[in-house]
Order: sequence, then structure tokens, then C-alpha cells
Amino acid sequence: MLQQLGMMLFYEREKMGETQKNIAEGIISNSELSRVESGELEIDYFMLQALFERLGKSIDKLELAVSGSEYDAIAYRIEIERSIENWDSVLLRELLRKYPSYNDEKRPVHRQYMIMLYAIGWYVSDHDYVSCLHWMEIALMTTLGEEWQQNARNRQRLCNQEIKIMLVIAYCRWKLGDTDGLSENLEQLGRYILRHYTDTEERVKVYPHCTWLLGQLYLEQNRVEDAYAICRKGRESLIENGSLSPLWEILELEESCLQRLGKEMELAQCRKYQEAIAFLYQVTGKHLESNMMAAFMKNSFQGELVITNELVRDLREAKGLSQEELCEGICAQETLSKIETCKRSPNKKNLYRLLKKMGMERENYYGFIEADKYELYEKVREYNRCFPKARDEEAKKLLNEIEQGIDMTKLVNRQFIGMERIFEQTTQNSITREHANKQLREILYLTMPLMESDKMIYRVPFRTEYMIWNKIAINLRRQDKVEEAIHIYEEIMKCYKRSKVVMRFHAVPGMSLYINYTGFLETHNELEKAVEIGKEGLQHSLECCRGDLSGDMLANLSLVYGKQGLPAIEESYLRHGYYLICLYGRENVTDKLQEAYYQKFHKLINYTDHE
Repeated sequence: MLQQLGMMLFYEREKMGETQKNIAEGIISNSELSRVESGELEIDYFMLQALFERLGKSIDKLELAVSGSEYDAIAYRIEIERSIENWDSVLLRELLRKYPSYNDEKRPVHRQYMIMLYAIGWYVSDHDYVSCLHWMEIALMTTLGEEWQQNARNRQRLCNQEIKIMLVIAYCRWKLGDTDGLSENLEQLGRYILRHYTDTEERVKVYPHCTWLLGQLYLEQNRVEDAYAICRKGRESLIENGSLSPLWEILELEESCLQRLGKEMELAQCRKYQEAIAFLYQVTGKHLESNMMAAFMKNSFQGELVITNELVRDLREAKGLSQEELCEGICAQETLSKIETCKRSPNKKNLYRLLKKMGMERENYYGFIEADKYELYEKVREYNRCFPKARDEEAKKLLNEIEQGIDMTKLVNRQFIGMERIFEQTTQNSITREHANKQLREILYLTMPLMESDKMIYRVPFRTEYMIWNKIAINLRRQDKVEEAIHIYEEIMKCYKRSKVVMRFHAVPGMSLYINYTGFLETHNELEKAVEIGKEGLQHSLECCRGDLSGDMLANLSLVYGKQGLPAIEESYLRHGYYLICLYGRENVTDKLQEAYYQKFHKLINYTDHE
């Protein structure tokens, strides 16, 4: 399914005036890139990701349909990240040994990744910076050649993995005391990231790390003002994207700068933010420590994956078809059985035929909308980011631009725009919530029609479908039909839990699901269940490296603990939730929490109490 993004890659590259050679070099051949862009060649997720990154773009904002085997390859890297985070060199070596069974080690991107892991193994097991540095340089040669330093200075395009390796090399040099010219190298790399990584969702995966390391060097050179300034830039990148890693390390550096600058008020504020992050890790049972090597490897993730194998199975069962009935004239029953159990990847042609036979003619599986131009997905993301910060006028303008830029004959595009127009009318009180829900269900049925099955939600919803269900549940809650709203979230959660895909790969819907589900359970006085779901939501935010909505989850749980007669815990959750929401710049919410805190505890939250 991933080859369907080839045309989008082509449009973006042409718009930037980039040659195929500059994008493909070290990853695939020019001829292969031509075939990818025309849809003739299918490449794996990581190679496609690297090509988009060379253009400074992220495919995280796209909902992607992948096969079970493709998903296994993606999920495998999460286990590798955890082994590094937990300093488990034995597990890391074992995972590295098995990596070729998941990905083609002959491909440069995968070969480079394996050498990078081998290099990190020296650090994890023995803190051997010399060996780590040596093997990282070899890893970089895989895509940039033996003259990688010169090529890196001259070439216009680098993928995320290449930049991470450069950062680890700089980190090892710093630890070894080899800092001659290092500040200048990092300054140049930082300028490259800001210039070419125009997608802030991709930039945040490397830019804060670069600013942290540069800030450390400035501090050692007694350039404290410069260290503080670059540190703030890194923090701004993290806050803008709701990211959590490496926020702890950035705040530690900021604290050191503020101490030396004698800025007492800012220092008190910084420490409160640190306390809030430490509290978030504490209540989820996670250990918090500075580990930049793990931070270099671990990214915030805001994408979503759907497994095509499971999609076929869930649709067939919902329609009440046997395997024999579905596969007739398309493939053998044994083949379909293997597809549904993720033992075999579906052939593209047969997959479309199977889906079409069941009434689904959608061939693209992109988040929210279907478009050939990447910039429209960027606008959708900006549109959705307007609401947490109450930027309503900007949201209206963006929605109009999105509607003008997409093909409204496509069902998913009509569904997305229709959903948002109904939302506009509801917030303006132009229609009742009951009427809004009737309309929302009608547009939901465009892609998720009612089935003979007794299941209300019979497959993992696509992004827009989830958003529609979420809006329906919120409207029900406003009509005091809390039980009905809770039932919707229960059914959605069952679908997610049934899927092979872990919640980390339902990043965007997962955040609002956990927040609203917890809040509705609290309203309905199902307090134990509310704590369970709320804690699970906090775990989800850490898994996705998302901190922007963690404060909402803490605030929700504070209400639960208040009802349970636990005022000390209630106060702690509300206070730390407030500081997290402050940190991510959501003033429209902080005022409400400040007032709620005062009404409950008869004092204001500030940066000097509770030391």
C-alpha cells in the first residue's frame, strides 16, 4: 500500500525543484525512485520515510494501511528503542541479530540502521565512546560515502537517520573532549534542519537534540546567554509539536543556564515544569533519567497504522460472509485464511478485489482526507492544532482552504469536510446536538455502513470515522446521555485492543479517546474504571512521547480522586496537570484550572509554593 504515496513524493520533489539524484542518492537508485514516483515499485516503510525526510517532510501525519508483516517490521524498532532506554545490551544484541528477518539488510537504509545499533551497543554495554564514534562514522558512510563529512557539508538533503548519526558522533566527540570546531559543525547542522525540515513534525525529531548539545558546548565555553537562547529554541520546537522527548534534558540545561544568569522567577517556573514531568513519570511507574542516547533514537509519533489483513477479516465477519464466499473467483480459501491471520501479505490486486466485493472501494488510506499534495495534509494538521489553543478564526480560514484544495467527489473528503461543518454549526448553536448526531451518523455511513452484525463498531475506525464517533459521544454527553457515550468509547477500545496494532500506532485518536473516556466515566461515577483508563492514557502519552495532553489527563484524574475522598492526591494531580498545560502554552485552559484549584483549595497555584 505504501507505493501509493509515490505520486505525492513526486509532486513535493518537483515543487521544491529537487533532482531525483539528490533525494535518492545512498537510499535507492534514480531509476528505482522513478518507478516509486510512478507507482510501479513498492518499497518498504523505512525507505519511503527516508525519501520524504530528505524533503524535510514527515509521513507520520498520514494514516497508512500496511500488511501484517510490514507492521511487524515497524513495531520491531520500538522494542529496539526500549532496550536502549533500559540499558539492556543483551536484549539489544539479540534484537540486532534478528533484525534481518524483518527488513532487507541489503538496502542501505537498513544496513546503516544495523551498524548504528551496533555502535550504540558499545555505549550501552560499556560507555565506550571511542568504539561508538568509530562505528557511527562507518554507518554514515553507508549512505553518504567515505567522504561523508565533505558530502554532508555540500549536499542539500539528509534524512532523519543520517542527522541522528551525526548528532551521536558529535555527542561522543563532546564526551571524549574533542570539541575543536564542534560548535560550528552543530550550528551548521542546526541551520540545515531549520532551513530544509519545513515540516515541524519532522523537525522536532532532531532539532531539539541539536540545540541541547550545542547549548552544552556553549555553557562549557561560558557563553551562558547563547546557551540559554539556543535551549529556548529547542524547547519551543518541542512545545509547538506537543513532544515530550528530550524535554526533560532541555529543562535541565535551562535550569543550569538560569542559575548562572540569576533569573530567579524563570528558574522557579522551570523547576515547576520539571516537577510536573517527573510526576507524570512517577504516576505511570516509569523511571526518569537523562539518557540522550535513548533520546536520539526515540521520537514523538503522531501517525496511525491500519493492518490490511485485519481489515479484510473484520469486514468479512461483519458482513456475515464465510471465507469460501468471499474468496470465490479471487483467491484460494487457504490464501485468504493466511491473509486474515497475518501469515501472508495480501497481493495488492487481490486485496482491492476483496475489499470491493465487500463494498469498500477506497484504495488509499490516508489520514482524514485523500489528496495528492502533501501541503493539504499539513493544513489539516494545522487546522486540528487550532482548537486546543482556541484559534477559531484561523481554523475557519484553513478549513475553507482545505475544502477548495481537495476533490469533493471522494467520499472520505466529503466525510471530513461534512463532519467539520456540522461541528461548526453545533458550536454556533445553529442546530441541536440531536440533529447534529443524526447528520454525523449519515456521513459516518459513507465509509462505515451499518452491517448485519450486532457490533456497533465492527472494525478499527479510520481517523475521520473515529473523530465522528468522538463528536457523537460528546454530543450525547451534553444531552446527559452519558451511558450511551461511554458505550461508544467501550466499543472503540475493544476494536483497538482486538487489533494487532498497539495503541502507540493509534497516536492521535488515542489521546482524545483516553481523555474523554476517563472524563465520562468520572461523570457517571465509575471511579475505579476511570482511574484504570486514565492511567492507561498517561502510559499512552509516554509511549507516543506526547506531553501536550498529559495535563488534561492528570486534571481528569484529579476529579476522580476528589470523588474518592482523596484530597491530597486530588490536589497533586490538579497542580501538576496545571503546570504541564502551562508548559505547552494553552492559556485558554490554564485559567479554568487556576479557578478550579482556587475554588477547591482556597489558594492560587504559583511557582513558589509546594517546594
